[in-house]
Amino acid sequence: MIKQLLLWAGAIAALSSVSAFGQNGDITETDYVFTGTSPYHNIAVTDSDGYRMLLFDDTHESRMEVRNPYAGQYEYTDYFQMIWLWKPDVKNILMLGLGGGSTQKAMVHYHPEVKMETAEIDPMVADVAQKYFAYKLDDRQKLNVIDGRQFLRRAPEKYDAILMDAYTQGRYGASIPYELVTKEFFEIARDHLAPDGVLAYNVITILKGFNTSDIVASIYRTLKEVFPQVYIFEAKSSLNIVMVASLKKGTTDLATLKKTAQALVDAKKMTFPGFLDRVDSFQPKPPANYLNAPLLTDESAPVESLSQGVPAKSSSSASTSK
Repeated sequence: MIKQLLLWAGAIAALSSVSAFGQNGDITETDYVFTGTSPYHNIAVTDSDGYRMLLFDDTHESRMEVRNPYAGQYEYTDYFQMIWLWKPDVKNILMLGLGGGSTQKAMVHYHPEVKMETAEIDPMVADVAQKYFAYKLDDRQKLNVIDGRQFLRRAPEKYDAILMDAYTQGRYGASIPYELVTKEFFEIARDHLAPDGVLAYNVITILKGFNTSDIVASIYRTLKEVFPQVYIFEAKSSLNIVMVASLKKGTTDLATLKKTAQALVDAKKMTFPGFLDRVDSFQPKPPANYLNAPLLTDESAPVESLSQGVPAKSSSSASTSK
């Protein structure tokens, strides 16, 4: 009897998952190549018009061209390549959050000298990335199925760059796990960076434009408490911005970055497609509202409220990190 109840519960959960995902755009039940429910997400993989999509709950997480696993990714992932503008000799990278592995694949494909390590809390995401998104593990591509902050705290080595793209499902939708965006976390990250190391952070801006987003302003202010310089790249085709926090003390501007970018391309140290064009999205100025934004700490980090433009309330409740 117990076994039958468990089977019915599993079937109902699977049907509920498909129903929820079916509400996204033009996706239909026939598009699905995988659905599953982990302790952290409802997960789906769909194929449509030559593209493969990864969905977490109600959020499009990753995309690739089925015929070319290094193409078709979302625009914001390109801005992780900007770390070379601040540290041209990047050799080892840590990323918290896996998704479909778009960034991880690009790093080892376009940069033969780079070793990539990832921390991902969800074992189902780890399996899906390998089975459906051409994410392959080897000596240069390593994966740790573990909470990101826990992994970083225990990591013995220092990294040239740390990339952040971890999201969880909150009461308002996709949200950054609060424990991966606090001043204390950024101090841990800073202490695991090599000299002149760089941290790059993807942030979904529900309110259009980084100058009007409360969550962007709070993350910017919090990063500035720990890193000498913080800059912004704003995606043109989605509500994403990528913040780059550098341990270098000197400031920079677009003209300087363009010269650096051109030198990297001319020396064939950068072969990533569209790299020079992405540099133009550089935003040297901070968000206009950052001085009045809440400082995010382990004791108070109202990430979900800030992400949705809801009036902030102090929160120290735990969230799940990738």
